[in-house]
Amino acid sequence: ALATGYFMYGVSLLFIAPAVNWMLRTNLKPWRGPYYSVESFKWFIHNGLTYMARFTFLEFATPSPLGILFYKMMGMKIGRGTMINSTWISDPSLIELGEKTTIGGSVTIVAHYGQGGLLIIAPVKIGNNCTVGLKATIMGGSEIGDGCKILPHSVVMPKTIIASGETWGGVPAKKIELEKPLSLVKAS
Repeated sequence: ALATGYFMYGVSLLFIAPAVNWMLRTNLKPWRGPYYSVESFKWFIHNGLTYMARFTFLEFATPSPLGILFYKMMGMKIGRGTMINSTWISDPSLIELGEKTTIGGSVTIVAHYGQGGLLIIAPVKIGNNCTVGLKATIMGGSEIGDGCKILPHSVVMPKTIIASGETWGGVPAKKIELEKPLSLVKAS
């Protein structure tokens, strides 16, 4: 009975939190300003609803269509065939994931950061056919082009623009030139 009750609570929460988010009109817009303002209050509410689901039940619904449905209802744009294997996502209404993109386990995606005493809320866009490796971090204002790979444990800093087809890794993440296998080098 306890397990059934918890499951019913969790599934209900995955629908109630987005409904409250919609009723309170707390979907985010790009913004820069003090932490204590009307716009930042919307940010607190939006993330509070996301975190309530994340820390109580969402971990059990990831990766599944139910987890993806929750993020879509919270305002995240998610392309067809995309797999999200992480619950460490903040500001879902400002995140866009292309088609057939894979978000690895424990990846952190945040569409906000603090700088100079200000809260900066900036969208994150990840293109089609991308792979974001295990425990990587993508920060606000970043744009990742189609077919990119972000290596595990890498940190993509705010406002980073990554061109299509590139591989990035490290802390902070930088472009990595992959070497051709010797057999390809000899043939050319």
